[in-house]
Amino acid sequence: TGATAMRPDRNKVSSAQTLQNIAVVLLKLCEPFISDSSRIHPGFVWSPEHHGGIFATSGDDAVSRLGDMSQTCNEPYEPKNKFIPQCFFLCVRALHLSLVASGSFHTNIVRQVNHMAWSIRQRNNDVATDPNFNQILSMQLAHEVSVLAPEMINDALRFFNLSAGFLVQISDQALALMPEHMVDDMCDYVVFVSRFSPKELEGVDLGNIFKVVVKLLSPQYSNTVRNYNLRAKLGDVLHDVYLPTNKDSRSSVPASVSSDPNMGGRPYLLSDSSAQEILAPSLLLLYGEVEHTGYYEKMGHRANIASLLQYLWESNEHRSAFRRITQNRDSFVKFANGIMNEMNSLIVTVMEKLPEIRRVQLQMANPQEWANLSEEQRETISSRHEENEQEVKRALPLCNKTLKMLGFLSTDSDIRGLFLLDELCPRLVNMLLHVLTKLVGAKGMELKVDNPESYNFRPKEMLADLCEIFSSYSDAILFQEHCAKSGYYTNDLMTKAVKTCAKLKLLKDEKMDLFSSLPDNIEAISKTIEDDEALFMDAPDEFLDPLMCTFMKDPVFLPTSGTIIDRSTITQHLLNDPHDPFNRKELSIDMITPATELKERIVAWIQQKRNEKESSAME
Repeated sequence: TGATAMRPDRNKVSSAQTLQNIAVVLLKLCEPFISDSSRIHPGFVWSPEHHGGIFATSGDDAVSRLGDMSQTCNEPYEPKNKFIPQCFFLCVRALHLSLVASGSFHTNIVRQVNHMAWSIRQRNNDVATDPNFNQILSMQLAHEVSVLAPEMINDALRFFNLSAGFLVQISDQALALMPEHMVDDMCDYVVFVSRFSPKELEGVDLGNIFKVVVKLLSPQYSNTVRNYNLRAKLGDVLHDVYLPTNKDSRSSVPASVSSDPNMGGRPYLLSDSSAQEILAPSLLLLYGEVEHTGYYEKMGHRANIASLLQYLWESNEHRSAFRRITQNRDSFVKFANGIMNEMNSLIVTVMEKLPEIRRVQLQMANPQEWANLSEEQRETISSRHEENEQEVKRALPLCNKTLKMLGFLSTDSDIRGLFLLDELCPRLVNMLLHVLTKLVGAKGMELKVDNPESYNFRPKEMLADLCEIFSSYSDAILFQEHCAKSGYYTNDLMTKAVKTCAKLKLLKDEKMDLFSSLPDNIEAISKTIEDDEALFMDAPDEFLDPLMCTFMKDPVFLPTSGTIIDRSTITQHLLNDPHDPFNRKELSIDMITPATELKERIVAWIQQKRNEKESSAME
């Protein structure tokens, strides 16, 4: 309700201009304590007597808190100077209703302007003479005068840094009671400025914002900041503002913004002790959490997280944190499973859409064929073409970065060991072979589109990253076994990949040798697998997995249905579905128990079969 409504009643609420003027005045009133957050008492928020309903926790005007709305604080509100917290929190609310809302409005106008310009050009018309376009462009330019005023941006950024310092120092109990929009607005505004007026970030101290982002992203505060969209925004702030510009092709944000002046100008991501300790595991956790933000939104978030993880991986300061990640097996397995699900989905989307894009490009390039279509047909085709282009442009950056992330993670022997777990290795192999089939299969490398770089489509680079991952696992027997068992694998496919890689010189020396040895290694192990399958041909039904109909190696008991199943099968299932596959009751991995008696009989039966085979061979 009120000014925060999607469509506020202008007869009952102040205009955007009035709200912005109030915010400007309050920013000036906060100037005397802009560098000293210790003078701000958090109790103003939980004292209705003093805030007068501005931060209500119930009713139509309720303001969401970071933590549970039912939480309370026993700390009395007794500040030394009541005017300071009053100015501070009124400014927090005023910025939310004015400057942050105006930034969102401006972003929407720019999006409309760009879309309208594209639509006009698609009709072969001139944007300069289109009255509707000129009207909305005038609206954008007029709005920029106020929303991008340099002095106001500077004051607002300094205030948000003050807010961040305040959130870092207060108790966890008080933190949970702070307005959620306090963090949300900080994220939205600094990202907005980095996009539309990055030069204004030069020389502004944003160190506290970095500290609070790292703090709130940590697993310790995942139950305090429970809003997945807000947690995703925290990751975006790290990427858009604090990732050194030369690391992700972003040149608009001044280099000084990501550097800590108190640490000799070293990047915050490398110099901050808290970041060194917790940021890598925090980002792995966030990678899974953004699944809940929406299908298209999660792609952008995960692409940002992948870039951050690669930057941290390349620094010695974070290596110990990555080593600790391998100690939390369950957490890493969930993260790795998410990567593989994502990659499969992305490659299907990209390889379906690119041929459609190519077909329309050829159609549009033929003036006679295009002119023969009705205007309605052209608009329909153009609209669908734009949707396909946008989807590919969203999917390919994440696709590329996910492959690179798998590549650098696989260079670590401990992490490779986790990927070779029974519950992950079959999925890893199938995912890699699925992508390889799309790239070097019948229509893979020949797939072309006009201006492929605009879509981030780099098939050679993708193949190089993929082949490097294969080379990292080429000498692992379990990896070779699962390649041989995979329905995606053929010797022709892998041999063609090796030849293509060698021809294009995608790998160097040792890595190329390792990759080149893979087809022969897989063929050799295929014979062993065939021998084992022949051995298990007449296995009793009780030795077979009830879902996969494969011979069980490690049978386990499901208490929810009384079923016995192979551990690798149920572990893979539970990664994506926390229910018993036989009766849909809730089930977790810690509930299953080993079927010891059955396993002993399986081992004895295998030994008997091998003894019989050896005896037959001797005869």
